[in-house]
Amino acid sequence: MKMLKTLAALALVLASTSARAGFYEDYMTDPADGQLDVSRFLSEVPMGFLPIPSVITEPAVGYGLAMGALFFHESAEQRKQRTGQALLPENISMLGGGGTENGTWAGALGHFGFWRNDTLRYKGFLLYGSINLDFYSLPGVGELPRPVKLNLEGPVVLQELKYRLPDTAVFLGVRQLYRHEETGFAHKPNLSRFPDVAVDFFNEHFDTSNTTSGLGAVVEFDSRDNPFNPQRGYYYSGNYMWFGDYIGSDYRYDTYHLSGLNYWQPGDRFNLGLRLQYDGVSVDDGERLPVYVPPDIDLRGIPSSRYQGNAVAVSEVQLDYRINDRWRVGVFTGVGRAADSFGKLDNAANESAYGTGFRYLIARRYGFVMGVDVARGPEETAVYIKAGSTW
Repeated sequence: MKMLKTLAALALVLASTSARAGFYEDYMTDPADGQLDVSRFLSEVPMGFLPIPSVITEPAVGYGLAMGALFFHESAEQRKQRTGQALLPENISMLGGGGTENGTWAGALGHFGFWRNDTLRYKGFLLYGSINLDFYSLPGVGELPRPVKLNLEGPVVLQELKYRLPDTAVFLGVRQLYRHEETGFAHKPNLSRFPDVAVDFFNEHFDTSNTTSGLGAVVEFDSRDNPFNPQRGYYYSGNYMWFGDYIGSDYRYDTYHLSGLNYWQPGDRFNLGLRLQYDGVSVDDGERLPVYVPPDIDLRGIPSSRYQGNAVAVSEVQLDYRINDRWRVGVFTGVGRAADSFGKLDNAANESAYGTGFRYLIARRYGFVMGVDVARGPEETAVYIKAGSTW
């Protein structure tokens, strides 16, 4: 009897192992090259998703862990396609959350829609977090002698809907942003020994409840061969947003964003990318904005909110070498400037960063890649796990 039980248990283990091996071969490998590929798992398995684990090393918030999931939704017609050309699914949903050693935590939902044969594009995000960040300057105050660590807690909602002009690569659309933040010291100091005027100053600047709400217009030109992993083409976008009490904002100001992404193939195995970006804020002299409104230099290797200003310009270049169909490695460098106004950018200091990384084609069906970048900025080195297009 013991022998029968042992044999039965062994049979179950072998069957389970065989089933797992069969599932891996059927859904987690590419029959073209036998390599790891989750295309069939995402497109054919109900509720199949791409897990995106991440070790957070963002200098602004410290070390931490995060986990995300991407769900690719295809139409019935798309499921029938088995061509080698990368597909653009009708919808992509995302879910994620994480936390870091400095007490930061956040959760997020997101959705991308590519509807009516990619004539309509939608993206929407809902994020709720409690973020602890060092700020090196404050609107209306200027540079601080030492950074102050603030906690920003509350929801952020972003939505964007764009329509493709017939037979063109041009999109026109609208954009909506809502953000409510309870702002205070991450570690509130004891102010009992300070004079009343100092206490009033701290409360006015560091203990506030802010709502910003805006609407805007968007124009884009997108000729990239694949938004998830562009090899050639161009993407130029601009948006202008108005914030005011007529749409529920506590503050009146305007923001504008211009960016250009350029992708070339100078050789069979090389890809060259160039990113140019400008962000600005227009506000009346008497209006003191929340600390999170002014843009900052957005480069790998530079902490968020480290270099802020009402005008920020960034340029970045990346060169990739394709080892084979699956793997590629690259190097990148970038520089940014932040100033109080556009006219002062010429005299602003350059803040630069550089680094290297790799990408792996994890889902050939969609042209979707994942990888890791290591970047060095003016003060620190950071590691980033990337999913999809770098920019």
